[in-house]
Amino acid sequence: MRVIAVVLLISLCGSAQGANDKAQSPIDVYEWSLWVGNPAQPSLNAARVYKNALPSVVGTSRPKIEEKDVAGRFPIAPLSVVQFFGEPCRDIDIDVRMKKGTLLAHWPPSTERGGRLQWFGSDLLAEPPADIPPSYLPETHWLHKLRTFQPALVLKHESHFDRFLAYDTELALPVPLRIRGGPDEYTLQNLTGHRLRDLAIITPTGAGFRVGWLDELPTASAEKPTEPTPKKTAAKLESVFDEPESKPKEEPIPSLPPEGDANVKARVDQLLNRPITVAVEQAPRREVIDLIMGEARLRYELDDRTLAKAEVNLGQPMSAKAAETAARDVLADVLGELGLSYRVTSEGKLFITTAARLADEVGKKGGVIEGPPVKLLMSQPLKAADPSYREETRATLARRLAGQGLREDVVRFILSEFGPSLFEPTELIILVHMSRESIDEAVLLDVFPPPRKLVRTALLVVHGVDPRLQDHARTLVQELGAESSKARDAAEAKLQTMGAAAVPVLEEALSEKDVEIVFRAERLLLRLNRAVP
Repeated sequence: MRVIAVVLLISLCGSAQGANDKAQSPIDVYEWSLWVGNPAQPSLNAARVYKNALPSVVGTSRPKIEEKDVAGRFPIAPLSVVQFFGEPCRDIDIDVRMKKGTLLAHWPPSTERGGRLQWFGSDLLAEPPADIPPSYLPETHWLHKLRTFQPALVLKHESHFDRFLAYDTELALPVPLRIRGGPDEYTLQNLTGHRLRDLAIITPTGAGFRVGWLDELPTASAEKPTEPTPKKTAAKLESVFDEPESKPKEEPIPSLPPEGDANVKARVDQLLNRPITVAVEQAPRREVIDLIMGEARLRYELDDRTLAKAEVNLGQPMSAKAAETAARDVLADVLGELGLSYRVTSEGKLFITTAARLADEVGKKGGVIEGPPVKLLMSQPLKAADPSYREETRATLARRLAGQGLREDVVRFILSEFGPSLFEPTELIILVHMSRESIDEAVLLDVFPPPRKLVRTALLVVHGVDPRLQDHARTLVQELGAESSKARDAAEAKLQTMGAAAVPVLEEALSEKDVEIVFRAERLLLRLNRAVP
């Protein structure tokens, strides 16, 4: 009976059996997602922060935003869209399952089952069914354009149909990267165990927009040791019976020094943010580190045993420019290319070792994995209408989306709808493609019978991360101690709006002598979900 059922399913889908004798539907499935994040929020697509991308006729768990507040919200609303292409097909099962987060809304209506959306027994049609009226969608809403997207098949589920399905989620994932420096160069670090690809920074200036692209922001995940082969194991046993000459035992690598607390890290962070001038031509990297640490007035220690085992050569020469740059950024030039990072110790010094070793310890204890720092050079300011800017932005993203496997017509649609918001922002934003592993770990998408192709891509838009905002935050922190209560309240409100960009400055403010400043800084840190030491 089971074989008969499979054959029947194949005939309904108009497909043939594959090489492994498994049913396959003659369709290609493309899912593209826009996720939005701000380091002030512990989750991506936060329900209370971002607008609803679906029309008001679709039920959602996102709180309704008053009309007067909509203009102040981030312009991009998060959403995931699934489209189907290929031959018409019947009796398709589509299953969306949350693994990290909450489902907030979906369209067309599905069967909801404990964190799952199921469109089971659906048909994929070339044209809308004549006997069912279309569900209402406002013609002015951008999703209506997807409804008329002719190349896509029509998904019919029970009494509803559309040329797409869409769902909205809040993801229990933090912003996956850290940014420092600017405005000419930025230092970036990956804070996840997965690679981040096709990263771009776009920032507005008085003379236009500056943009920089990075192919990949590496992770710091340590390589897993390989198991010994049978031949090696046999050789090992043989050596036991032969009793060869004993070899001196290799001394274990000392454990990592204890990490500094929040106050120690804040003090070191201030020293690393100081501008320094380092001008060298083809000097060994170890000497360059000495120069940086000397100008920053910081002590450091090299994990020599680990560096030697990883065959890291600090005698390798490098050049450094003379312009004033934050010590952190010059240090990133030295360490990033070698896959090195550092830990701030309880003694207030830097312990420099491989990023992989730090990641390995973090993975055992739990916490944030920091990849090696990577520098990104920004372009000169360009006007939005400049053809060269369009090449640097829309055309570049189009190529990278195509590289993710998306269809050309789908890419054109995404850029036509979201291009202005992505490439003409009012604040610094970061675009980054999440890895397929990251997407699958957060939300699973299953289609049965398996399609010929299943492409999933998620473009994360990060905002509220401009490092220059910290200069403004320091001015506002001093206003927390102003004589006027109105001035104090106004400064506090502005700092809260700045979110995560203000956190390092607020942590510094905890050491202020003014009790009012300390009290308000503590209150703000708690509101921003940060622990107060």
